[in-house]
Amino acid sequence: MDELADSSELVGDHEALRGRLAADGYLFFRGLLPAGQVRAAGAAVLARLHRGGWAAADGAVSGPSRAAGPGLPGRKGTLRQDALADPAYRAAVIGVAFNHIPYLPPLRGLVRGILGAGAFSYPVKVLRAVYPEQHERRTLGRYVHYDYGAAGVQDMLTSWIPLMDIPVRLGGLAVEPGGHRKRLRRPHLLDPAERGWATTGYRAGDVIIFHSLTPHAVLPNTGSRLRISGDFRWQSPDQRAPAEFILGPGGRRELFSRLFRWQRWWEPVPAGLSLCPKDQLIAIAPGPSRFFPVHRSWQHWRPPPGAVH
Repeated sequence: MDELADSSELVGDHEALRGRLAADGYLFFRGLLPAGQVRAAGAAVLARLHRGGWAAADGAVSGPSRAAGPGLPGRKGTLRQDALADPAYRAAVIGVAFNHIPYLPPLRGLVRGILGAGAFSYPVKVLRAVYPEQHERRTLGRYVHYDYGAAGVQDMLTSWIPLMDIPVRLGGLAVEPGGHRKRLRRPHLLDPAERGWATTGYRAGDVIIFHSLTPHAVLPNTGSRLRISGDFRWQSPDQRAPAEFILGPGGRRELFSRLFRWQRWWEPVPAGLSLCPKDQLIAIAPGPSRFFPVHRSWQHWRPPPGAVH
């Protein structure tokens, strides 16, 4: 695979960042976030998973794996939903350090420079804890897919952030540069030898941001340790948002608002946000993008049969 192009030199130049996003479908930044703070968040996640029997204290695994990653085509629900039944995973997901990440000024400021000053991150954050593939028959998210199918929001951006150093042998995210402007394709298993794709050896503090129409997948974890990362998704407030990504149980208030409202870094989603059930949003073909022409094949969009995210 090719190496991701580093856009660090463009930080602060919002027009140039939007131009590269329009051309490549992604933006990669080496060391955008404080490495120590990200490592601490990852260590807190691992400590909770270790107490729940997911892995050794150093992340090494040897026994049966548990599910906390993307689902597979044809499955009902997602592996993340399976994991939420586990108390250790739930404790990791609600950790202060993990939830603080999208509010860090370098990331939030960068995304708002691209999407606009009101852009916000969904209260729902996705924790990925992926076992080595030799311990798991499932392919753990290696299906090529689009995040439009996760939320149904055109021009939504996903920031994928490693919570530890992730060398190539542990896998990590791969994207198809320029794939967002190509013909719509159905999910398929990503072959690490497939041409036209890019990835890198990730380090704590790195950030990759990609568009909701950008094809992406993770590579196999061929190491011996748990791979830990987080997905933090963003959108502009002038679009409808998936209610399930905003509201807590019962749908009465913003998720985590009681838990984090006393933290100095926390801020609520924009007032007056229009919410809609996610299943209704993802059933609608994406409209025009503010960044690039959308291939006409997207007019025939249908959600994939089952979760692949």
